[in-house]
Amino acid sequence: MQKSQAFTKKRVIITPNNQPSGNIYSATNFPNIQFVLSNQNGMLDPRTLRLNYKLNILNGAVRPLNEPTLVASARNGISFNNRAATLSVISSINTSSMNGRTIENIQNYNRYVATFTPNIENQFDLINTLSTGDSFVSSKSIVGCRRANVPTTHCVPLKTGFLGGSTPINLSKKGFHGLNLNIQLTQNSNAVGPYSFFTESTTGTPVRNIVQCTDTFSYQLSDVFLSYDIYIPSDDVFNSMPSSGQLVFNSINSLTSTLIANDSTTTLRLGVKNVLSITHSLIPALHQNNQKMDSLALSTLTTGCDAISYGTYAPLNSIQYMRGGVLFPYNYILDSETQAQEGNPSAQIIEPALHSCTLYEDGHHGMSPLTNTSPGINNIPQFAVNSGNIKGGVSLAQAPDANSDFILGIPCDSQKVGVDYSMSDYSFRIKSDINGGTPFQFFTFVRGRNVALYSPTGIEVIE
Repeated sequence: MQKSQAFTKKRVIITPNNQPSGNIYSATNFPNIQFVLSNQNGMLDPRTLRLNYKLNILNGAVRPLNEPTLVASARNGISFNNRAATLSVISSINTSSMNGRTIENIQNYNRYVATFTPNIENQFDLINTLSTGDSFVSSKSIVGCRRANVPTTHCVPLKTGFLGGSTPINLSKKGFHGLNLNIQLTQNSNAVGPYSFFTESTTGTPVRNIVQCTDTFSYQLSDVFLSYDIYIPSDDVFNSMPSSGQLVFNSINSLTSTLIANDSTTTLRLGVKNVLSITHSLIPALHQNNQKMDSLALSTLTTGCDAISYGTYAPLNSIQYMRGGVLFPYNYILDSETQAQEGNPSAQIIEPALHSCTLYEDGHHGMSPLTNTSPGINNIPQFAVNSGNIKGGVSLAQAPDANSDFILGIPCDSQKVGVDYSMSDYSFRIKSDINGGTPFQFFTFVRGRNVALYSPTGIEVIE
């Protein structure tokens, strides 16, 4: 007699629990998408979970003009951040249990994706693999703009701490009793923005050209559904499973602050017990929710920027991170003043920031001069220059756009257990050459280690 399988794999597709008329979601008319992963005798494989939808970019009531030429055209200057891609439309994701317990709530989700993606994906995946599910992930901003002229379909993973793990999630009454997933869309001016392209110069320095448009654009999502795999245990296996247990997962918390002075100390109350890492990205406040600029750009510090330009690069000379007023995890000031003044990558500052994204596993990531650039590396001509320049390098037609990848941050614990910030404040002091004229929106993403306890009575999340 043939022995029955312990688990049976099943593909599941569910539609939103709150479908509007025409199944069209937008920032102005219906910005909330709700899914219910029902209580069932199955184990969710979070690696297979995908959000699927059709995307349409509109200029008023019509689509932008389709001009797929090889040169830039100001007639349709609209696209998405080419790292966050169409996930740029998501403002927040809330995951909760069926008994109303919040498991994870990520605010500024699109900014989180734009901050982490270029630093945790290797060069090949960033340029090739990720675009198979989201065609707006591209090494060239102009490519995304051309794709915005027609409706496109997308199948993207939801990169959250809880749903981004590899441990199966028990959806049955012996586990999480099912899950609620609530997605909030962001406003149009935060998601869509201009596209840019680079031209060569005789000096070998790439020149960025930002193509902006006076028209107002909006996005719509339709045909939205969620797909994932579950593993259904046999009756014998299910009956032998314990009725209570725990699941360890990482969660992401988001905070915002403002940076304006050239010597500034910021103190944040994290309230998280097991902090693994802290990562920062920033952008001029004038560029936030501004359709003429990329609201998700990982901007460097600048002076003299306005609503339609980046301004002049301002060196970041040093930064010190503190816990409870004491230097931590480094008992010294991270000083890169020399490199900053010369316009070179500030290694002593950038390396900890990279570790805050990768948690030290950074042997194979996207921090490459051909895909992502630290402060000042845009001005190094070896990577993308005029083909006649004696310093060599590939032409700008071949090289990916040299967008800035300026982040700050620290890893807190190499053992990945976490450091307690529940009773101690987190603070950092930045010394730079900004002159106080341009306020910067400062985003902080705290990655913490959480434990979810499940039992027949429901779910409890402890830190």
